[in-house]
Amino acid sequence: MSQPPEYTPDPSQQPYGQQPPQQPQSGGYPGGQYYQQPPQQPGAYAPPVERNPGFFAALFDFSFREFITSRIIRIVYVLWLVLIAFGFLAGLVSSIALMGDEDFGVLGFFLLIGTFIGTAVWVLVSRITLELLIVVFRISEDLSALRKRGGL
Repeated sequence: MSQPPEYTPDPSQQPYGQQPPQQPQSGGYPGGQYYQQPPQQPGAYAPPVERNPGFFAALFDFSFREFITSRIIRIVYVLWLVLIAFGFLAGLVSSIALMGDEDFGVLGFFLLIGTFIGTAVWVLVSRITLELLIVVFRISEDLSALRKRGGL
């Protein structure tokens, strides 16, 4: 049979300047035994498990509870940049072709300047639009998490 633990006074109840008596380290709780959490009883409350379905499961989720936009936004951005690059190359080739013509040389120069400015504007507008879209989805995810915790 093990010894009962010694009474440990509350440190806040000690007179000013006195330290509570030190207890020997027994490697755990009273009697040297470590506390083990009891097994969960059947029917007891278990917190909901955070589920994160795969891409295709979320793609065919017809209730729209899982969003895939935040997962594929990088791919969409890269594809959009590739399309903008093709437009830039088409504008560059067209402007060079127009500058080679005697009658439309000045127009070709302005088309070249417009191609550079237009490409920069399209990249900037695309990035801002996709960032705004991501912000909307993150707000939605944060609100869902708050609702699950019972905050709203």
